[in-house]
Amino acid sequence: MRSIFTRSFRGFLVVIILLAILAPLLVFGTIRSRFTSAAFTDLSRTAEALEITVAHFLEHDSASLDSLTDIIGPRLGIRITVIARDGTVLADSEEQPDSMENHRTRPEVICAFNGRVGNTTRYSKTLGREMLYAAVPVIMNDSIPAVIRTSLFFSDLRSTLGQVGVDIAVVTSAVLLAGLIAAWFFSKSISIPIQSIAGVTRKVEEGDFSARAAPCSIRELDQLSTDINGMIAKTMQLVNELSEQNAAQEAILGSIVEGLVVIDHSHEVVTANRSFIEMACGENPAQSNDYLDYIAIPEFRDFISIALHEDVSKGKVKSGGKVFNVSVAPVSGTDRKVFTIRDVTELENLMRIKRDFAANLSHELRTPLTSIKGFSETLLEEADEETRGHIETILRNTDRLIRLTDDIRTLSELEHPLRTLDFEPVMIEDVINDVMGIFKRQADEKGLLLDVEIGKELPPVDADRYSVEQVLVNLLENAIRYTSSGSVTVRTDFRGKYVTIVIADTGSGISQEHLPRLFERFYVVDRARSRNRGGTGLGLAIVKHIMTLHGGLVRVSSTPGEGSMFTVAFPVHHDPGTES
Repeated sequence: MRSIFTRSFRGFLVVIILLAILAPLLVFGTIRSRFTSAAFTDLSRTAEALEITVAHFLEHDSASLDSLTDIIGPRLGIRITVIARDGTVLADSEEQPDSMENHRTRPEVICAFNGRVGNTTRYSKTLGREMLYAAVPVIMNDSIPAVIRTSLFFSDLRSTLGQVGVDIAVVTSAVLLAGLIAAWFFSKSISIPIQSIAGVTRKVEEGDFSARAAPCSIRELDQLSTDINGMIAKTMQLVNELSEQNAAQEAILGSIVEGLVVIDHSHEVVTANRSFIEMACGENPAQSNDYLDYIAIPEFRDFISIALHEDVSKGKVKSGGKVFNVSVAPVSGTDRKVFTIRDVTELENLMRIKRDFAANLSHELRTPLTSIKGFSETLLEEADEETRGHIETILRNTDRLIRLTDDIRTLSELEHPLRTLDFEPVMIEDVINDVMGIFKRQADEKGLLLDVEIGKELPPVDADRYSVEQVLVNLLENAIRYTSSGSVTVRTDFRGKYVTIVIADTGSGISQEHLPRLFERFYVVDRARSRNRGGTGLGLAIVKHIMTLHGGLVRVSSTPGEGSMFTVAFPVHHDPGTES
């Protein structure tokens, strides 16, 4: 690739050479034309000056005409020829007229006999040389008896033109040399600043942001240098800011306890923090950026492989006796995904211990509580009026403890990782009708209106029938328990992919600050009221867990003094045969 100096100097060189060739040619051509024209003018004027003399000799002494031309021609340095009308040469200053051929057909002679001055350049057969001719008519008594022709050897004119050409060549050579020197210096004045600017950009490319372009005497290049210096300063500022941000980011990533890795769609590991390397890459992580080589634990590789090609937002990985929760999030505007890994082994162990403890506790308490209830009922039959009240208190609290242990056992079973539900097509209308019969007498005793509004054409839901009954029982039991007057209404509807069940009551309602925690275990709005009415604080937690296992939804809205409304939504059952 040619340099800018070579390009510019070559361009100047071509232009200068063309001018050095064309200009002399044009000048020499013009001078030659002017010299020739001047020669013809001089020859014509000389011939016109001789016209009177030649006319006199033709009229009085034609025999002396040749002697006249022999005398005048050499003195004037030209050839003089007198030609009669029939083309016969009457006199000539260079040759004997008798030895010369007829000139009637000469162009300049024909033109002169027609009354005009004839000029021509041609080869002379008589002298054997190229000559310039000018012929003038000799007018006598309104007739042209003869023609005076003056001529000049073209070699004489060529000698003069040759000297002029030499002078032009010398001047052209000097101008060419000066032009080449000027072009060299001018090309250097352009190329050197550009090469300097190019050197600065190379230094910046190598990371040297202290490099600056020098000022230039050429306005455009000086402006370019100023702009490049400003760009370098701005780039250096941006690089420093990015370096600070990267350092802060590295510090943040290094301080995160959870493992974090970013992987693009081509399987390249973009970044990974220290925690991830310790969790998934072993003691000596591979140097390759391909996650298949970078990650040592097969379970992590398998999960990441699925998450990169499918829409996965979270998951759980078990490896080497440890349990990890993995969250997946796409990076907006790129093909990258962020994987966040958290070691939940201790939390899983604590949950297992708590789950086993709750199951064992409920199992161990069930037998003595049953015995206490049995003996209390026996004592109640034989008790007098004074002790009957105490025994009834024992029975009431025993029943509450039994319900509490049953709810604890139910919740522990639902939370067990091996817990499975018997999913089947379930008609919600049938389950509601069965459950409503359980609470009919209880509602009548409190004077409550128990109303059912079944939507039209409800499709079956994909659910475990016993779990659906348990959800309805817990919600209806709470609605009737906390409603003193008015009604409890059960409504169903079909919306999109879900069949919804709404249980609304006209009870005391729940304040807004309690709603976010309403489905937590053992959370009660009013502990004294809940204890008096036999609540365990686990019913709604069981409802939420069942709905989670079904892939359904549970919502609550309430207004104090007006009542509450619980909504559960079960996914509609899809028959694979119907879909296909």
